[in-house]
Amino acid sequence: MNIPSSQGGVQIACPNCRQPMNVNVEQVVDATRDPNAKARLISGRMNVFTCPNCGFQSRLATPLMYHDQSKELLMLYVPMELGLPKQEQERLIGSMTQAIINSIPQEQRKGYLFTPKQALTLQGLIETVLENDGITKEMLEARKQKVKLIETLLQTDPAQWPQLAKDNDAMLDREFFEVLTASAEAAIANGRRDVAEQLLMLRDQLLQNSTVGKELVAAASEQEATIQRVAQRLNELGANATLDDVINLTIELGKEDEQQLQALVGLARPVLNYRFFETLTKRIEAESDPDEAAKITSIRDRLVELTSMIDQANQQVVDQAVNTLREIINAPDLDQAIEEHLDVMDDMFMQVLQANIEHSEKNNDQVTAARLKTVLEKVMVMMNQAAPPAVQFINDVLQMPTHEMQKQEMALRAPEFGQELLEWFDTLIENINEQNGDPMMKQTLSELREIAAKSLSLEHGEAAPAVAPNVVNFEARSAPTPPPAPSAPAAPPVDGGDTSSSGIVLPFSARKRKNT
Repeated sequence: MNIPSSQGGVQIACPNCRQPMNVNVEQVVDATRDPNAKARLISGRMNVFTCPNCGFQSRLATPLMYHDQSKELLMLYVPMELGLPKQEQERLIGSMTQAIINSIPQEQRKGYLFTPKQALTLQGLIETVLENDGITKEMLEARKQKVKLIETLLQTDPAQWPQLAKDNDAMLDREFFEVLTASAEAAIANGRRDVAEQLLMLRDQLLQNSTVGKELVAAASEQEATIQRVAQRLNELGANATLDDVINLTIELGKEDEQQLQALVGLARPVLNYRFFETLTKRIEAESDPDEAAKITSIRDRLVELTSMIDQANQQVVDQAVNTLREIINAPDLDQAIEEHLDVMDDMFMQVLQANIEHSEKNNDQVTAARLKTVLEKVMVMMNQAAPPAVQFINDVLQMPTHEMQKQEMALRAPEFGQELLEWFDTLIENINEQNGDPMMKQTLSELREIAAKSLSLEHGEAAPAVAPNVVNFEARSAPTPPPAPSAPAAPPVDGGDTSSSGIVLPFSARKRKNT
C-alpha cells in the first residue's frame, strides 16, 4: 500500500471574498517516497492556496503527518485553531499512524512508528525535520541573518555596495552566495525579472569585493579553463577517433591533473561505457611495468567513482521527475496540481513525460496516454503563460506553420523586445547545447536570432552581437547525460478525450537567462 502525499481535494470558501473553490489538501508527507512533498513542506508551499476570484492567498489549516523512514522520524501536527477535542485528536493520530504502518513491510516496522512525536506548530515540525537533516537552529538563524543582509543591501545605494562588502566580509561566505543565487533564480521563476537583475547585479559586486567572492571567481575561472582545455583535446581526436585513442587521452589526462579527469567524465560520460572499462582493464592486465599498471589502475578506479557520482545524480533527477509526474497524474485537479509543481518542471520532467507518453502508446494504453497528453498540453500552456514576454513571443513564432512566416514575424516584431530578445535566444540555444537537445530546433533558433539581430540593428542603426557558432563535438560544459527513460508510473483509470500536445516547443522557457 502506498501513502500518497495528496489526500484529495476539499471545497472551501475563500476567507476574503467567500467564493467557493476546490483546494488540494496534503495531509501525509512521506519523505522517502516523495522528496518533492518534503521540499514543499520545508519551503512553506504545502497546503497554500490562491483564490481564483480575488487572488487572496493563505494556508489551509489541516492535520499533517510527516514520515521519514531513513531517519526513523514520525511526527504529527494538529493546528490548535481546529479546536479538535482530545478524543478526536487521538482517533486522528491513530488512523494516520496506522496508514503509515500499513504502507511499510512487516519486517521493516520499528518501534518509532508506534510513538509519533507531536509538533505544537508547523514551524516547529519544519525545524525538527531540518535538524534531523543536520541543519541546526543556529544554522537556520545564521541563514536568516544572511537573508536579512541581502534585503538591507538591496535597499542601499549600489554605489555603497563595495564598501558594505568589505564591512561585512565575514558574513559573505559560500552559503551567502548560494542564498543570493537561489533568491535570484526564484525571482526569475516567479516572473520578477527586475528583482532578479538587481540580485545578480548585487552578487557580481559582492563577488568582486569580498574575500570568498574573489576565491569563488578564481576557482570558477580555473574550472572553466580546465573544461575548455579538455574539450579541445577531445575534439582534436577527430571524428574517426577509436576507443584506444580515447583511452590513451584518458590516461594522459589522469596522470596530469585530477581536475582534467573530472572534466573528461562530465564531457564524455556516454563514451565511458562497459566496453571502455573492459578495454581499459585489459590494458592494465597487459602492462608489463608494475608502476605504470598501478597508475592506470588508480585512474580507472577514480573514473568508476566519478561516473558513479554522475549516474547517481542523474538518477535522483529522474526519480524526482517521476515522482512529480505520478503525483500530478493521480491528482483530482490537474490544473491545480500542475500549478503547484510548476517550479520543478525542468527539462528532465519534460523528457520523463514524453517517455511515458511513448511508453503508453507503445503498450496501447490509450487511457493513460490521453491523460499524459492532457498533462503535457496544460504544462506547456502554463509554462508559456509564466514565461517573460520575449519568450512568449519566441514560442508564438515557433508555432507558425511555415518557416517563412516565422522569419517575417520575427523581423517585424523583434524591435518591440529589444536586446532582451537576443539574450533570451542565447539562453535557449545554450540550454539546447547543455541538454544535447534537438539540433534542428537549435538551427531554427539560431536563424531566428540572426533575423532578430538584423532587425534590431536596422532599428537602432547599430550592429547587434551575432550568436557564437557552435561546431565542436564536445561542448565545453559539464552537462549531465540524460539517463534512459523510466517506465511509466501508474495512472488512474480516467476518461481521456482525443487530446494533442501543444505546439509550444520551449518548455524550458522559465529558466534563467544568461547575464541577467
